[in-house]
This record gives sequence, structure tokens and C-alpha cells, in this order.
Amino acid sequence: MKIMKVDSVTFPVKDYAKSAKWYSDTLGLPEIWRMEEQKAAGLGVGDNSATINLFQESGPAQLIMQVERVDDARKELERKGVRFDAPTRALEGIGMFAEFRDPDGNRIALLDYTIEHGESSG
Repeated sequence: MKIMKVDSVTFPVKDYAKSAKWYSDTLGLPEIWRMEEQKAAGLGVGDNSATINLFQESGPAQLIMQVERVDDARKELERKGVRFDAPTRALEGIGMFAEFRDPDGNRIALLDYTIEHGESSG
């Protein structure tokens, strides 16, 4: 399995709009997406190929890593004893997504961009 890059880090926040303003005003990160209905915003880091995602929810942070194909990476990790939290799912317009936890309970997800790039994940 080849991890291509860190795609994003997701932080749970108490007030996503207030937090997004802080990240933008204080750290100078541009807001590159906002989903009012999910109470979430994303801020670009560097060339915007990685983001800090802010979701108004409780719970642990999540690291999202981009891989070439989630299905292949998942199979490899399952052979190594990793247990996934749920079936792999499609993120509309983006690609495939699968979540698991490290030995300390930290949330980690795999993401590919097969749908965005016009490929199927199968």
C-alpha cells in the first residue's frame, strides 16, 4: 500500500463558523469550502492540496490519508489485522472512503479520488 499524502485533518469544534474565522484570520488559511447543513468548513494549507476540516461535533480528530485505491489498501491492511469501522463507502463526486482506528483509538481514514477522476473503485 502506498500512502500518497495526507489529504486532511478533521477537528471537532464547538462552533464551526467561529473556528473557521479564527483559522482564517489568525493563521491566514483560506476557507476553500463550507457546508452549512453539515455545520462544516475546510481551510486550505499550502497549495490547498491538504485541508484542515472543521466539523461542529464532538469526538476525536481524524487523519485522512490519500491512497491510489481504497479497496486495495483496505485489503492489504485487513491482511495485517486492521479492523475497519464500517464498509467502504462512496463520497459523492469524490471517491471511496474507509475508516479504522490505530491501537490508541485515533481515527484514520483512507480516501481515493477515483470518482472525481472518472474511474470506478472496483
